[in-house]
Amino acid sequence: MDIISKESYTLKKVENNTYHLFNLIKRDIPSSIFSLLDFKFFNQIIKEKIIHLYVIRYKKKISAIFTLATVKNLQKLKYKIFFYFFFNPHKFIYNLKKLISSLSRNSNISFNNSYMYLLHLIIYKKKFLNISRKKKDKIINFFLKKILIIFKKKNIYACFERKNLRALKFYFRNKFTVYSKNKNSFFVKKKFIRQ
Repeated sequence: MDIISKESYTLKKVENNTYHLFNLIKRDIPSSIFSLLDFKFFNQIIKEKIIHLYVIRYKKKISAIFTLATVKNLQKLKYKIFFYFFFNPHKFIYNLKKLISSLSRNSNISFNNSYMYLLHLIIYKKKFLNISRKKKDKIINFFLKKILIIFKKKNIYACFERKNLRALKFYFRNKFTVYSKNKNSFFVKKKFIRQ
């Protein structure tokens, strides 16, 4: 993928040298099931294009990280995770409580192939201090839309913990619709590309 630019920000798909980004995801979203997995697993699903990893940079510094999966590949990812813990039972037992919490964030609603699932969205606020919040949101949404166009999709859905106030403010501010919720999580979606 060529680099896509807006203002002084650039979007790039990352397929190699993903170790640093994997550690940032684990550090910044500790509730993610990926915090229980190892780098080898993460790197393999990137190579197999089961998930897609993107980075926004400002002056060569990381400003935001996205990981996304198609609806079809999300099912593949779930199987891969199941087999990971099947072959690593000590990790399953050791992280049982966290796994139950992570699995409780799954919604029973299924989506068609016009959707992509946003697994991770990490925005580094300090890298957007020189612009308004409205402009920052516009840049993030611009790049999300560009990713959807690449995959010929129209919509995004995601979930996040209720206690994640930064995510709550971002998704609500950017007109994501809550389609489901439970005591721990919100499930949101948004149409990015109109017919």
